[in-house]
Amino acid sequence: MTEDNKKFSLSGNALKVIAIIAMTIDHVSWMGIEEYVQAETLMQIFLHSIGRLTAPIMLYFVAEGYHYTHDFKKYLGRMALLAFVSHFAFCYFTQPSFNPFKNQLFNATSIAWPLMWGLIFLKVWDSEELSRWLKILITLIGCLVTLTSDWSFAAPLAILMMGRNRDDFHSQMLWLMAIVTMYAVAFYIFNNHTYGMVHMACWLAVPLLSLYNGKRGKLSWLGKFFYWYYPIHMAILGLIVHSM
Repeated sequence: MTEDNKKFSLSGNALKVIAIIAMTIDHVSWMGIEEYVQAETLMQIFLHSIGRLTAPIMLYFVAEGYHYTHDFKKYLGRMALLAFVSHFAFCYFTQPSFNPFKNQLFNATSIAWPLMWGLIFLKVWDSEELSRWLKILITLIGCLVTLTSDWSFAAPLAILMMGRNRDDFHSQMLWLMAIVTMYAVAFYIFNNHTYGMVHMACWLAVPLLSLYNGKRGKLSWLGKFFYWYYPIHMAILGLIVHSM
């Protein structure tokens, strides 16, 4: 989506910096907190609401990255490596065990795992060689294996629908927010009422994404930094928490 006539716009790099800042605020706010009830003060809710800007931006730019990549296999391999590394950093900071079967519902592993599956979904549905029923089967399998991860199968489905509607920003955002709302309701029912509602703050990312001018920005390395910052900062925060 390129709109050079906007009076004010944001490059992909600028949006990623916003996502990094929001994510850091969110994760720092979780330090030392073991139960959701400990984080239900107005200040905590405000800080975690800021953090809800991050996931929609991440999901959007995975779909964008798929569109622009010249080497899907290399991109997918990079995301698979990120998912592997991020699992340990995520669990070290937020969970009692590296074993996903011992962790909380919706938080058995990091969001990097469903991000990778979002790429797979896009490639599958772009394939002209696969039958529709096989595409549906692979999608269902992907939803099953990402069910208990952070952002569950909402993440790959959102990536899929934004990627499939890339030329229609309004449809992209409608799909994104419909899926986010579904996830928020599930979180409300199965995990925590307060933070189920906090997830609705993801809607605040829509005005920011509407300012995207379709340009990467001057710092070409920031795209990779955006993803690798995720496990690195969680490992550092985990180290701080475990040394307290």
